[in-house]
Amino acid sequence: MMKNRRTYPQSRARRGVIIILTLWLVTVLALIAYSLAYEMRIEARLTKLKKDQLLAYQLAKAGVAKAICDLKNDMLMERQEKSQILDAEGDVWKNPEDKVEIEMGAGKFTVRVIDEESLININTVNPTVISKAIEYFVGDDAKDEKEAARIERIGLAVLDWRDADDVPANSGEATERELYDKLIAEDEGIEYDKNYESGYKLKNDVFTSVEELLSVYGIEPEFFYGFTPEEKKEQQYLERMQGERRLNRHIMRSHTSEKSKWQDWEPEGLRDILTVVSTGEINVNTAGEAVLTAILAAANINDPNPEEVAQAIIEYRRDGKKDKYDNDKAFRNPMELSQVEGLSGPLVQQMMAMQRLTTVSTHFRIIAEGKSGRARRTIEATVRRTWETFTVEKDDKDFDPRTRARVKRINEDDDNSPLVVESPTVRIVRWRER
Repeated sequence: MMKNRRTYPQSRARRGVIIILTLWLVTVLALIAYSLAYEMRIEARLTKLKKDQLLAYQLAKAGVAKAICDLKNDMLMERQEKSQILDAEGDVWKNPEDKVEIEMGAGKFTVRVIDEESLININTVNPTVISKAIEYFVGDDAKDEKEAARIERIGLAVLDWRDADDVPANSGEATERELYDKLIAEDEGIEYDKNYESGYKLKNDVFTSVEELLSVYGIEPEFFYGFTPEEKKEQQYLERMQGERRLNRHIMRSHTSEKSKWQDWEPEGLRDILTVVSTGEINVNTAGEAVLTAILAAANINDPNPEEVAQAIIEYRRDGKKDKYDNDKAFRNPMELSQVEGLSGPLVQQMMAMQRLTTVSTHFRIIAEGKSGRARRTIEATVRRTWETFTVEKDDKDFDPRTRARVKRINEDDDNSPLVVESPTVRIVRWRER
C-alpha cells in the first residue's frame, strides 16, 4: 500500500514561481518575435518604396525622352514634307494621346510639353502687357479707377526691377528708392518723410525665375498664384481629405481619362503665363486666352472685347475643333491674324508694335511624372530645340546612312568641299527634380 505523497507549501511556491517566470519568458520572446516581424515588414515596405521611387524616377526620365523624341520628330516631318516650318497645336509634341498614363513595365508615366514661346517673357515684355495680364486675373475689380492705376504702377515696377538704372519709369521721383519708399509708406498708412526706409530693394537685373516676381512691389499672392496662401492651404487640406494627389499644376488634368481637358488646361494666375526662358516672341499658334487677351488689351483693341477676340483667334486656328487639332488653319505668319473676325491689318500691326509675335517656337518646358505603386517622381526640364550642322568625313565608320538624305556639301559647286549633315538637336537649359 502506497503512502500519499505530501505536498509542502515551499514546493508549491517554487512551482508557482517557475510557472510565472515561464509565462514572462514566453511573453518576452513573443514581444521580441513580434518586434522582429514588425521590423522586417517595415524594412520590406521601405525596400519596396525605394524600388518604386527608383522606378518612378526612371519612368519620369522616359517621359522626358519621349517628349524630346517628339520635338525632334516634329522638325524632321516638317523638313521631309517640305512644308512651312511652324509650331502649333496640331504638332506631334503637343498631342496628348500618347503622353497620358502610358504604361511601361510596372508603372506609368505622364508627360506634357509646354511651349515657352506661348508665354510672356517678363525680361522683355512691355510693362503694359503685364498690367493687362494682371487685370485679366483680377477681373471686374480692375475696372475701379484707383485699382487700375495701382495695377499700371505694378507693371512699371516690373520694368524698374529688371532695368539696370536707378531712375523710376514714368515717375517724377528722382530715384527708384524714393518712389517705392513713398508708395509703400502710402500703402501702410504712414506719413512719408526723407528718413523713412521701407526696406524694399530692387534687383536692377533680369529675372532668373518666375517666382522672383513675388519680390516685386505690388505683386500679391492672389495675382501670382490665382489664390491666397490661406485658400491654398484649405484647398490642399480638402484634397488630402478626398484622397486626391495633386501633381504639378501644369499636368494636374492628366490624371483624368479625358485627354482634351488635359490639353485645354486653363491658367489660374500670373505664374502660369510667364517665363524667363524664351526668345521674347510669342507664338500666336500656341498662346492661350490670357496671353492673347493681355496683348490685345495692351494694344488698345477694345472693340470688340479683347477676350472675345482672343477666343476667336483660338477658335480660328483650331478650325472649330474641340480636340485632336490639326494645323490646317494654323497661322503661317503673324499678319494672318487679320483673317480673324474682329481684327484687321492695322490692328495686327498695333499688336506687333506692343509685343513681338511669331509662329515658330524654340524653347519648351517638359513636365514628366513617373508613377510606380505609391511613389511619384517629377522631372521638369526646359529645353532649346534647333537645327545644328555637323561636319562628317566621307568614309567615317560612325556615319549613319539613315541621315544621308540630309547630307550636303558646304559648297555645292565644289566636289571637294566638306560634307555636312543637318540634325534636329534638343539641348537641356534647365533641369529640376522633385
